[in-house]
Amino acid sequence: MKHLLRIAIGLAIVAYLGAAAYMTAFQRSFLYRTAPEWQEPADHNLPQASRQILTTPDGIMLSGWWIAPKRDDAPVFLYFHGNANGLSRRALRFSIMSADGSGVLAMSYRGYGGSGGAPTEMALHADALLAYRHLAQQFAPERIVIFGESLGSGVALNLARQVKTKAVVLDSPYLSIVEQARLSYPWLPVSRLLIDQFRSDLFIRQVDEPVLILHGTADTLIPPVQSERLAASGNPALVTRKLYEGQPHVVRYNQGPDADVRAWLSQIR
Repeated sequence: MKHLLRIAIGLAIVAYLGAAAYMTAFQRSFLYRTAPEWQEPADHNLPQASRQILTTPDGIMLSGWWIAPKRDDAPVFLYFHGNANGLSRRALRFSIMSADGSGVLAMSYRGYGGSGGAPTEMALHADALLAYRHLAQQFAPERIVIFGESLGSGVALNLARQVKTKAVVLDSPYLSIVEQARLSYPWLPVSRLLIDQFRSDLFIRQVDEPVLILHGTADTLIPPVQSERLAASGNPALVTRKLYEGQPHVVRYNQGPDADVRAWLSQIR
């Protein structure tokens, strides 16, 4: 009996170590759900958008969608998308965001939507800074609004702690990817295994501009308690959190956020 128990324990250990090794080796394929094909914005009812191409210092070509502002006093949104499928899923959102004459620049991450290379946290942060500098050559920082959804919320916060901007908007943000991984894989020592950790809880402490957090109460992917804890990590005088009853992950933009973001930005001087 003891012999069988030792065998069972040994097999369980081997299975656990094998699963942990697999999750560690392929962790980026779980985090980044790339869709590499380029999508024309006109094919997604966004004819006012054009293709924007930026080249990184390491020679990677990044593609994105660009909607030029139609008013000299309108904000220009620098948008960082989520982890699945990229820009085409947000065509309606970009149309709504730009309807009042605002500009929108949304670059595909490496490996997504016409962009070369492969995504990593370090690369995404570097590319975000490149996109910001591209905009800052044309528009005053007081017009640039950094907007991050889901995975992009960590990219947005890390950028915001480094640069001047009018404000930061976060839709369905997490406390950190480490915390998200703990929820999804409680049986793994994720803090030791995770390469790309996106520590938004640390980034937000260094953000000096106003931050607006949007979160649906029915979000089952990133529970609202995550954004509650994130808001508590920032400067209480700068962070505003808005909940949307019954809304899922990534709040439908025409179900409240559009009007709320515009009203909030109008109050910022």
